[in-house]
Amino acid sequence: MGQEQGQAWANPGAWVLFSVGVLCACLGFILTGLVPETTVPLMIGVLLACALPQLLGGLIAFKRGEILLATIAGSFGTVVTLGAAFTMYIMVFAAPEPGAFTPDLLGPFWITLAIITGVFAICFGRMSWFMMLGVFCVGVAFLLLGLSYVVDMPGLTDIAGWLVLLFAAWCVYISAAILFGEHFQRPVLPIGSPVFK
Repeated sequence: MGQEQGQAWANPGAWVLFSVGVLCACLGFILTGLVPETTVPLMIGVLLACALPQLLGGLIAFKRGEILLATIAGSFGTVVTLGAAFTMYIMVFAAPEPGAFTPDLLGPFWITLAIITGVFAICFGRMSWFMMLGVFCVGVAFLLLGLSYVVDMPGLTDIAGWLVLLFAAWCVYISAAILFGEHFQRPVLPIGSPVFK
């Protein structure tokens, strides 16, 4: 019998982005007011559940040598997803009384995250303009969320929520493109041409 070759790690991109799509859909529905604020504590469970595919997917991507997917999955799985889960837990359940902990720190958090997301968007431009646009879209949403804590401008959270919902749809589409492409061994859904060579 011949020596069997080891099975290579599969592309974790679809798994990672499907989980981000679920997370962003739930968050977008809350930010836009399409579901009541009483559902906010349930986001802790959603955040924790969606952190696992991002963290494991990031590690698999590192193993495969895919630095961009690995970095964004690892960063978002920890900083955004787990960070938001723990912050929400502290605000909702750990506070000795409502309003004991104020959310002012979230302004700099989201604004810094928007800048980091802009870096990711530029990198995704090497793949396609559609990939770059999607990541840029969520970066703008992060910026608006950050500004909503810094300036008194009604409507910023609503706009951010709609952008997050748009990003959730983008995640599902890109996930499907990756999954179909890997499964059928050919491109099935178009993702556009590269911005940068």
